[in-house]
Amino acid sequence: MSFPAPGPPDIPQVMTDSRGVSRFLAPEDPLAVLAGVLGRPFLDYRRRWDEAKNFVSVPPFPLHVDYEMLPACNLRCPMCLMAGRDKSADSLDIIGNEAEARAGKKAGEKAGEKTGKKAGGNKGFSAKDGLKTPGGQEEEEKEEKEKGRGGDGSEKDKNNPDLKTLSPAAVKTLLDEGAERGQASMGFGGLWEPLLSPHIASLVAHGRQRGLVEAMFNTNGSLLTADVSRDLISAGLTRIMISLDAATKETYKLMRPGSDLGLVEENVREFLALRDRAGSRLPLVRLSFCLTSLNEREWPAFVERWRGKADFFSLQSYGRFSPDSPALFPRQRPVPVPAGICAQPFKRLLVRHDGRVLPCCDLSGLPLELGGMEDGLETVWRGEKLAALRARIRGPEKGLPRCCRECQGKYEPRED
Repeated sequence: MSFPAPGPPDIPQVMTDSRGVSRFLAPEDPLAVLAGVLGRPFLDYRRRWDEAKNFVSVPPFPLHVDYEMLPACNLRCPMCLMAGRDKSADSLDIIGNEAEARAGKKAGEKAGEKTGKKAGGNKGFSAKDGLKTPGGQEEEEKEEKEKGRGGDGSEKDKNNPDLKTLSPAAVKTLLDEGAERGQASMGFGGLWEPLLSPHIASLVAHGRQRGLVEAMFNTNGSLLTADVSRDLISAGLTRIMISLDAATKETYKLMRPGSDLGLVEENVREFLALRDRAGSRLPLVRLSFCLTSLNEREWPAFVERWRGKADFFSLQSYGRFSPDSPALFPRQRPVPVPAGICAQPFKRLLVRHDGRVLPCCDLSGLPLELGGMEDGLETVWRGEKLAALRARIRGPEKGLPRCCRECQGKYEPRED
């Protein structure tokens, strides 16, 4: 198996991710740019991040926490296992369609007429589990009034009583806890599409106001309207990672069914223009390309298409995420599969939409439930389950949980 050329000579590889499954290309190191803008707090955060990544020390609280606001996506991409995981609950029909309606005429779906209700809605915050379910919240101000305490003010959605989404009040409570205990960075989306939630900008603003240094998320970009972009920029988002995966409309339709390359590219260009007009260097914009058999020939054209516009690029390995895995594996691999040790449980946590807490943001980590958000993230972080997992990671390879052993293996093509 061969490895693709990283890119033009003037766009060098600046780093790989901690698991070695992606390579990042940029004319200027994005971490250096962030340090120049954010200053000493960012440098201190990255020093602690590197210490955790290299197993020098375990921080007293996770340095980064991802908050998965809801279990839905508006696309059905062939390389993503999550595309089929919410079908039983039809969460796309409940949440996704409302978010698409918010995109209005620009989405090209003839959804310019008002739907008569807001997306993501339900009342209140449950002191018991900090969760809410879609159902009838008219104004976020009511949730703000309750200040994260309000008794059990949640209600079940009539069509999907088991579908739960994180309450903005619950996330703000977690952000307050993190700000007091050393958390430096926050992410949104988890395993799904974050812009289906209308609360991302307000949560970014809350976390930044409380002193968190970084705020970021991955998105398919289809719902990144001008209004959403303005809100995110003014809220203090520091990075946005947009998955495009193609240089031509034909290939994009194969990689991102249900979306439109022209629309998303215009969203990206508008986001960059709005950032420039705001006189801000941030948020940095990363454009992502997941290498598969469908698009591998377009990687050079993709880089050229966005040269001088995107702040940096991500060339990602395809993993065994879908029933079409063997057919989707490319002839080339972005980076060699490493034999290193995963450091995610030493530096981060993921809070899922239903309140479960996991030690990593990879699909493979879904079986590794550590507890619930109602326990408090500090309790989970210092708990016996995570301590035992860290010990197994640092110990003999054969002592790893099966899902951890198989995690890197999913990047190796093999027949099912």
